[in-house]
Amino acid sequence: MSRATGVAALVLVTVAACGTDDGPGTPEGSSPSPSASSSAPSASPSSAAPTENPATAADQAGPWRDDAKDWTVTFTADGTFTEDFQGVPKFRTGDYEVSDGVVQLMGADGNTDRGTVKDGTLVFRLGTLVRQQ
Repeated sequence: MSRATGVAALVLVTVAACGTDDGPGTPEGSSPSPSASSSAPSASPSSAAPTENPATAADQAGPWRDDAKDWTVTFTADGTFTEDFQGVPKFRTGDYEVSDGVVQLMGADGNTDRGTVKDGTLVFRLGTLVRQQ
């Protein structure tokens, strides 16, 4: 296996592991609590201050980033998203929905991730996204 293939496989496994958590104690369709996330919100000069919680796709449009994970998700008002992950642009694309404080990413790769809208951030198992300016 070439080094590039091995790195790509590792990244895919890492991202796949950040899918939904429907294990015991977590109702199906809900996202893990922020305390279950292994990372705290990123604090960096490039991160914008928390804003109002997005309630619709149009409210959420624009780039959101977790500097610690080198993860950016860019949402569009038409309900699509693009993920850039650890230096790989357009790592994943797909559709998303915002409903009742939950953001659901439905990737073209077949994986679905759920995050919680909290205090102007988007909290996923992989990390916490902060709106960028």
